[in-house]
Amino acid sequence: MKITKAVIYLTILLLIISTLATLKLEAASDGLDQYGFPFTFYDSFSGKCDNCYENFGFKPFNLLLDFLFAFICAYVIVRLKSTFSENQH
Repeated sequence: MKITKAVIYLTILLLIISTLATLKLEAASDGLDQYGFPFTFYDSFSGKCDNCYENFGFKPFNLLLDFLFAFICAYVIVRLKSTFSENQH
């Protein structure tokens, strides 16, 4: 149960940190706001243009992929930590 909780908490933490560390907030100056790492799950555009990027909004599949990526990273980290801590005793 300890490992499960650790993986869940670390998954959430990794998702939040990776999203905040890689977000782009450029919509205020005729740019694009983007959230998500490694896949962008939300895009927003503000400004005028003729051939603008048209795939705006929330992309639930990309958010799911980001969760999966964070989960895999968290699982590997927790397993490595538990393996090394078992070898110490």
